[in-house]
Amino acid sequence: MNHNSRELSRIWRRTWGLIIVLVLLGVVLAISLDFSKTALGLNKNYTQLIKALIILVVGGLISYILERHLFRLGPDSGTRSSSLRFFVRLVLALVVVLSILAAFGVGISSVVFGGAFFTVIVGLAGQTMFGNLIAGIALVIFRPFDVGNHITFVAWQYPMLMPSYPHDALKPGYSGIVTDVNLMYTTLRTDHGLPMMVPNGIIIQAAIENHNRSLQRQIRFRFDLPLSTPAETVIQATRRILQTHNYPGDAWVVDVSPTTYSIAIGVHYTGQDIREDQVKHHILGDLVPILDRLTTEPDPTH
Repeated sequence: MNHNSRELSRIWRRTWGLIIVLVLLGVVLAISLDFSKTALGLNKNYTQLIKALIILVVGGLISYILERHLFRLGPDSGTRSSSLRFFVRLVLALVVVLSILAAFGVGISSVVFGGAFFTVIVGLAGQTMFGNLIAGIALVIFRPFDVGNHITFVAWQYPMLMPSYPHDALKPGYSGIVTDVNLMYTTLRTDHGLPMMVPNGIIIQAAIENHNRSLQRQIRFRFDLPLSTPAETVIQATRRILQTHNYPGDAWVVDVSPTTYSIAIGVHYTGQDIREDQVKHHILGDLVPILDRLTTEPDPTH
């Protein structure tokens, strides 16, 4: 623990040292440009353009250093750290933009407090880029999830085909562990192990299930059986399997057709590391051999 703390402190000191050096270098270059513009024969427009390029390069290098050394510490660095990463990115972007405008002679006070500025921001907020930025700020402030949480989100922008079997409808959900929330995207490591970058504007509109904020979960699934299969035998066998795996739940006959009937199984389970597919595997893995015998052998109750 002490070794990790010392290593983290070393990374912080080295990172901020590099940032200070870059800022001082940018200031020195800008001042040198002011003193030498006459000797170099540069007019005002070229001087402003070079200053803007200096600011852009310095800001880009600072952003790269932060991403390289601090923002890759991982979700174990905590919720405060993830919020800090987002706001550092936001402040850095605003500082670079305002500095570039100032380099071109636009007064910062007029930019910040001018009515035209707010008109432009409100107008652009409906556009994709600024919509994602504002949505990212909302995600950090209201925290429907934290970096490191396992979530499932349901968004109309990403529809999924409804299955023809089983009959119960499935939510068009995407699940994964949140690894980062930046100015434009929320990044998840999906349950399939692949990174998925979702625009913040979509996440803010989505229905979100946060698996880390409740240990108690419930699943329900169903399947069809021929009418010749004894329903009560299936239900009793299912209840024994649930007791064996210590899953509170029950089974019911929920539907019937001229040739088949439907059994539904409802299960409660706890644990963040247990997936729904695993629970189904435990139950159906024990139930399928029983169903196979029941459908191939005569009913022993008759």
